[in-house]
Amino acid sequence: MRSNLRRVAVMGAMLLGLAGCDVTDDNIEHWKHTQRGPGKIATVLVEGRYAMPLRVHAARALIEMKHPNYRGLDVLRDAMQGRMAQSDREAITHQLMPELQRMLEGSGNANAAQGPTEMQIKAKDAAYVLIRGDGTTSFASAEDRAALSNLVLDWLLADFNSRALAGSYTAEQVIGAIGPSAAPRLAGAINARESSIQVSVELARQIQRLNSPDGTRAGVEALVRTAREVSSDAVNAQLTTRATELLSPPGRDAGAPSAARVQQAVGALRDQYLTLLFEAIRTLSRPEGTEYLLSVARDASAPLPRRKLALSAMSGAVSAANTAGLFEIANCAQGPTCDVELRGLAVDRLGESRSREALPQLFTLFDQANGGAADQSFTLRWKAGEAIIRLGGTAVLNDFVAHLSAPRAGFAGYTFAEINGYAQAIAELTPPPRAQMRALLNNPAQPAQLLGIFFLGLKGEQEDVPRLEALASNTTPITGEGWTDAQQATIGAAATAAKERLRQALTAAAQPAAAPEQS
Repeated sequence: MRSNLRRVAVMGAMLLGLAGCDVTDDNIEHWKHTQRGPGKIATVLVEGRYAMPLRVHAARALIEMKHPNYRGLDVLRDAMQGRMAQSDREAITHQLMPELQRMLEGSGNANAAQGPTEMQIKAKDAAYVLIRGDGTTSFASAEDRAALSNLVLDWLLADFNSRALAGSYTAEQVIGAIGPSAAPRLAGAINARESSIQVSVELARQIQRLNSPDGTRAGVEALVRTAREVSSDAVNAQLTTRATELLSPPGRDAGAPSAARVQQAVGALRDQYLTLLFEAIRTLSRPEGTEYLLSVARDASAPLPRRKLALSAMSGAVSAANTAGLFEIANCAQGPTCDVELRGLAVDRLGESRSREALPQLFTLFDQANGGAADQSFTLRWKAGEAIIRLGGTAVLNDFVAHLSAPRAGFAGYTFAEINGYAQAIAELTPPPRAQMRALLNNPAQPAQLLGIFFLGLKGEQEDVPRLEALASNTTPITGEGWTDAQQATIGAAATAAKERLRQALTAAAQPAAAPEQS
């Protein structure tokens, strides 16, 4: 395509050379619609023998042009990054800027629901070409580049949802061409309006991609400020109006919705907004954002689903500084403001904290969690055990096995799911602690023995097959819930199932890699 454009430009130069220099604005407008016109216009743009107003007109014509065979912006880009002096590029760009502003402002887009006009999109794409330049040097001067960047950002952020993907160049490409200086502007577009909240996650993603510490900090501050506003009574009127609109769509004569329905819809809208804002905060992954989410999760007066949402949004961004607040939640008393799921989410986050100082309290939580499957309270113990393994690694395994094997008052036994979960967590350690796990096969404590069996089923070697086979005849019943459902009600049944898993894994590992299919 580019070589074709060059040929057109050369042909245009030859034709203009034969015709002399008597080129007018009317000629340029005519050439926008002729077969060889793009090359002639490109020649006028490039050649210094033409007056600057005519060259600017040529650039604008390429931006506006609708041609069956050529994209005007491609011709513009190739012409400007060819044999044109940088001083000419900057001068032409400077004089184009009022035209681009006029095109971006437009007049045919009074109704935002209709989306941007074709001319606005062309102007936005042209701004990208001029800002990016040849990929190393912008076609604009430093001052004009900054002004043009602000101009196109203003346009994009006025209705980001409908404008981000419009045209040949996406908002992501435009923002990437502008660079880190765009981050504060993106942060400044975050507010409590619905149109802003709807794109908050994408705005956060763009800010994160720009790798601007100041911009990221500003983005988190704006998101937290907006989330606090949405959580408060300050937006009740806005939410009530929007909820009423949604409950009374045009064309349906269903009567005014009841106050109860409106309030229910207000709550649902608030939750939708906070879900997006919490995810945007998670995207930027800064300590200030994590601290805010933790404050929401610790607030016993906040709705329980919101507290859980905040804990989920903290995933991957937890540090040792957050452990005290997380333990406060993990140890909260069961009731209307705290349940097993909330406590379990707090334990999940503790397991991501990379803080070995949390291990003693996690062991205490593990020892005291004697619940079973009836109310799913065993999951708290399960999560605590996995968090211990993740944080402590192989160094903590002997202590973990000791706690696992210790007598528990009024305890119905470990469930199938959690023993399997502990084994999988240990199997993920590097290197796999096979010697420690093999020693558990002879441990007199049933939970420890089962842990060894399950681990070897996952990460054992050929020599472990006969070890598991030797336990196949053991008819000792397993104490706990879920074992019968898994058809592993005895030690022998569990060992047999583990042996079969191990054999299948060893067989699969021994198979030669499949040859790629021939096309």
